[in-house]
Amino acid sequence: MLAQLPAPNAAGVSAGHDVLRAKDVTAANQFWQNLGGKPVQFAGRLNLIAFPGVLLLEVGGGQGRGQNPPPPPAELAGSEGSSLDFIGFSVKDLKSSLAQWAAAGIQPLSGGTAKQVYLLSPDKIKVRITEDRSLDAPIAAGTIKMMVPSVTEAEAWYAKYLGAEMVKRGNEMVANIPGSSILFEQAKSPVAPSKGRAFDRIGLEVVGLEAFAKKLEDAGIKFDSPYRKANGMNAAFAVFQDPFGTLIELSEGLSAVK
Repeated sequence: MLAQLPAPNAAGVSAGHDVLRAKDVTAANQFWQNLGGKPVQFAGRLNLIAFPGVLLLEVGGGQGRGQNPPPPPAELAGSEGSSLDFIGFSVKDLKSSLAQWAAAGIQPLSGGTAKQVYLLSPDKIKVRITEDRSLDAPIAAGTIKMMVPSVTEAEAWYAKYLGAEMVKRGNEMVANIPGSSILFEQAKSPVAPSKGRAFDRIGLEVVGLEAFAKKLEDAGIKFDSPYRKANGMNAAFAVFQDPFGTLIELSEGLSAVK
């Protein structure tokens, strides 16, 4: 079986493991599995949900990696009002997918179309589902929407530091990183940083992470959690916040997840 994560771009970056926070990890993981994700384990320590192109890590009370991120509070803020507005997936057959999800008790929000709908996770993360008949799999990672003060500045920053390429997808211009596309939308009012919310951070897998993190530090980017090798895992991590409020976790080693 091929690795879940895609080959990196010229900067050595691809989609990694997005970190979500849950009041009930079991219920949250069941939601993503009902959507079509597959449970996988990494190094006996990380219980991930794998979709083609991306991994999801649910963190709940007592299940975080130390205090990064800390256990969630009694009530979690969802994605609405955050710099991370939604997480998106593409499906090969939307009508068939909706029928399967309905059997599991998952219903779309009102206002959908025959080609695109929105769902809401148990922790109020908005999930956009778009039909793409060209997919090789029933479901795959799609577009993440970020709310930013300036679309032009965000596109330039992600291109400069993460090697994202601006490409046209349908009627949307997105910052493409292998395995994921980021749609920037100008916020009409201030938005909350993603840190501490249900959609806590996006994850990016990086080849040569130690040198990559050093390059970002030399460029003036301050890390919430500097580069570190994880105990008991053949993996390394580093965490920082982009200039627009989204927390980003860099990893190296998760590409080995099958």
